Amino acid sequence: MHFLSLLVPLGLSIQHVSAAGAPVFYLKLFPTSSTVFRDELISRMDNISRWSCTNEPGVTKHALVIPRGGGDNLTAYSIEQYDDDEALNKHLAADIVSTSLLKWSQDTPNIWAHNPTVQNFTVISGQSFVKPEFAKVADPYIVVEALTYMEGGVHHVIDHWEEEVDASRNESGTLAFGIYTDPGNKDKLWTLAAYESEDYLKNTHNKSPTARELEEHTSGMRTSMQRILLQKKGGFLYKGLTCA
Repeated sequence: MHFLSLLVPLGLSIQHVSAAGAPVFYLKLFPTSSTVFRDELISRMDNISRWSCTNEPGVTKHALVIPRGGGDNLTAYSIEQYDDDEALNKHLAADIVSTSLLKWSQDTPNIWAHNPTVQNFTVISGQSFVKPEFAKVADPYIVVEALTYMEGGVHHVIDHWEEEVDASRNESGTLAFGIYTDPGNKDKLWTLAAYESEDYLKNTHNKSPTARELEEHTSGMRTSMQRILLQKKGGFLYKGLTCA
């Protein structure tokens, strides 16, 4: 069974599918209809993440996050990365996914305020990292950005973004950083980053010479920017000897 069929009980609308053999990276949006349903969803998916950490080497990210700040008590996201479509298919076909998540969603009416959606990212080789220190921070400050540029602009800004990734590797408080292209929009980039705190992002990372140069050289070609501030509630972004 193809993985798109397996996601039907969740009501998920998949926008794009990765090329054969490529890493599969998703940001899934779950708009639940009540806080009770959201908490239950997070609990079930966290149990799946714990199982996956031990049993599925092809699952490299499976984190459950919510909007930061407490103003939205209904939305949950998952950040998921798989080595390839085969690893994703195996994950979705696992008994714990079928019984704990898919069947629960199918058998429980009115879970969703509207249908969940999935945004697919294209992984750029070598242009992302998660540090082991991520596991030591109780409340990492997670930021996802969607950046749209004028036609052809991604070609001109990508080198500056790659320099930003390289510089961020040397920042003690930058715990994760990555840039990704959008298979559905050639003029769009996505970033996923995590910091030890909001203060570190604002007063250290954003004030670094590389970050300032990035903004100087790319902002003129940017036509829109959406920023999602997230708080980790379960699962893992970093997979080492243990998952966190």
